[in-house]
Amino acid sequence: MNAMDHYIAVQEKAEGIIGKFFYYSTSNILIERTKFIQVGQSFGLPKFKPTKESKSGAYRSATTAIKDRIQIKDGNGTHIYRIYCRDNKKEDATHIYRELVKETLNSRTNEYMKLANIIFDKENEIVYCDNEVYDADVDVQEYCRRAVELYGRLCTCYTTSHVESVIQDQLDRMQASKISIHGNLYFIPNPYLSQLNLLEDYIDAISKYNLNGGLVMSNSMFVVDDERQRQKMTDEFYANYKRDIEFYQNRVQHFIDSGCNSNAVISRWLEKIEALQQKKQVYEDVLKRQLDDLNHEYSLLQMQAEELQVRNREKVLDGQTYLDAA
Repeated sequence: MNAMDHYIAVQEKAEGIIGKFFYYSTSNILIERTKFIQVGQSFGLPKFKPTKESKSGAYRSATTAIKDRIQIKDGNGTHIYRIYCRDNKKEDATHIYRELVKETLNSRTNEYMKLANIIFDKENEIVYCDNEVYDADVDVQEYCRRAVELYGRLCTCYTTSHVESVIQDQLDRMQASKISIHGNLYFIPNPYLSQLNLLEDYIDAISKYNLNGGLVMSNSMFVVDDERQRQKMTDEFYANYKRDIEFYQNRVQHFIDSGCNSNAVISRWLEKIEALQQKKQVYEDVLKRQLDDLNHEYSLLQMQAEELQVRNREKVLDGQTYLDAA
């Protein structure tokens, strides 16, 4: 793990740069969906909205957000309670069930008490509460009201995870390399700096529509072109490249073992594998060196991809032979 001050960067344009450090913060975001989509479209982003927007997902997010810690003092001392939601039974065809829980923190064994059911009606797409119990220390109705209200807001708004999925898509398109420092810190190679300017302007634009009080910001710094920095970025590239290859190998092997025959899925992953090679070429140009240490691992990944293609082609031919015979 490297400390940030081990890297050399400059704030103003200088001769001989290899790229930029880019970092951003997107904590506690809530943005109206229509406004978020409009901003993304106005910037011409290829991906300007998340792919999943289910009402059941909004229900789970709303109930998960119900978290509190209560401290009560009385004649018997100080009592500490945790309030949160958890699953209480499997969902059925029409409902999803979670329960509001009061956990009493004790020195030996914690005690748990169910305060209410918070239920999602799949057919009518509404959230309601049931089986509420009275508790002298907890306002049960207030927590239920809060869950229902937050569900309503999440049905019309995007949250931090949604926003980050769009930002991450842009970073992937810029061949960004994650820096091994805690937080959202990336190296953006020189050929993509104009796209980075667009991303920074985009993050600044969506920050103006955040309905919550979280920090939404970004910044970047030029990285000088010298041997020390090229070596550090080479190390970071290899760390990311190895993780990507291992992840892709596991996914492709899963498709092979499960007999995946979806042309769309196979084509998408073949494109992702090809993009790895393109990313390597970009970094070789920027860092002025051959990055061949993981060629063997990449060759194994290509062999897996070829096997997936062959198996899928054989299934298509077998299906066509069956249709011809029929």
